[in-house]
Formats: sequence, C-alpha cells, structure tokens
Amino acid sequence: MHGPDGRVSVEGFLDGATPLDPRILTAIDASNFDSAAYYREIGVAGGDPIDTGRELLIRQWLEPTLEFNGIWGGYQGKGTKTVIPNTAGAKITCRLVAGQKPDTVIVAITRHLQQRLPKGFQLEIHRHGPGSEADFVDPDLPALKISEEVLGELLGQKPLRVAMGATIPIGSAFRKHLGCAAIFFSFSTADEDYHAPNEFFRLSNFKLGMRAWTMLLRRLAAA
Repeated sequence: MHGPDGRVSVEGFLDGATPLDPRILTAIDASNFDSAAYYREIGVAGGDPIDTGRELLIRQWLEPTLEFNGIWGGYQGKGTKTVIPNTAGAKITCRLVAGQKPDTVIVAITRHLQQRLPKGFQLEIHRHGPGSEADFVDPDLPALKISEEVLGELLGQKPLRVAMGATIPIGSAFRKHLGCAAIFFSFSTADEDYHAPNEFFRLSNFKLGMRAWTMLLRRLAAA
C-alpha cells in the first residue's frame, strides 16, 4: 500500500486533494528544521529515514497518510504451537488533506485490497464511523492575521505559519455547519507531551493564553 519512497500508492487515494500552497513551502524552508535532532529526540536508531528537514515537514504537514495501527493473527502469547491460523486482521487509519473525502478514500482502499486478494481468501472490512474531512484555513483570513499580530506582540517575534497533520474534526464541523473557519489559538508546547501519560501544562503558558485570548477577542470585536 506504499511505494519504495514510503508514500501511499493506493490508486485513487489522492483524488480531490488540494494542491500544495506555496506559502506553506516557503514557511518550511524558513524553519530550517533539523531532521537529525528530531529523530534523536524520538529515539530512531540506525540513521534518518528521511534525510532533510524540508522533506520531513512536507510529509508531516502536507501529505496524507495510511498506517497500520495494529496487526494480529495466529497463536499469541508465550510458548509455541504448530497451528496454522485461518484469520488475520489489521487496523488502518488515514489522515487526510484538504479536498479528500473519507468515503472516496474507503472505496479506493477497499478496491486496492480486493484486487490483490490471494485466491482462496476472503476480505471483510469494518468501518468505524464516517471519518472527517481535513480542514484548511484560508491564508488570507483576516482573523488569522490578527491572531499573528497578538502573538508577535506578546512573544516578541512573528509566528511561523505551519500546517499540521492532526485529527481535529471540529474544524471541518464548524465549516460545514456554521459556514466559518476555525482558528486554533492554543498554547501547549511540544515538550509538554499532550495526549501522553506524562502530559503537563505550564502555568506560564496558561497565563500567557489568558492574556492572548483577551487581546484577540477585543481586536476581533473592533475589526
């Protein structure tokens, strides 16, 4: 389901995907991201899977994914047993980019697997929920510029625009049901390990966030 370069090779998987915004590519180049330091931090051994910071951020920020979160089958646990299993399973998730449709992606993956199913085997696919579309904020959104001004004043440096390969369905829900874009104005930093067992949040960031939100709401009201 992936080619030699690690990218998804499922035919039809990218149907409808929005072309890359060159302004995000400019931000990637400006970041001078150190891929070697990144791999050391997350404990990857034996060399860097992706050699340059630019390539790594393009994949993390701008390209969709297809991954196996779990694979099972056959005899499990300690010891051995000469039993040939008759079933095996895998859990697959995908993170999409703007323009991709969950229904289209499911159809493409199902077709890809059916076409490669060995003779004598059966394939069952169980979908968990409808999935959610990716959301992309218009770079020219006036509120985005205002939020950047607030952060620049508080932190003393103009913020860097980034994309994020995250699963936050509420963004697309706001766009679909309210007809407006959502700006995620948050203050947790990467080393605070959000969603991890040792997650924490600095009181200094909590106080910074309260000041920033006050400034943002006042300026949005004035605009």
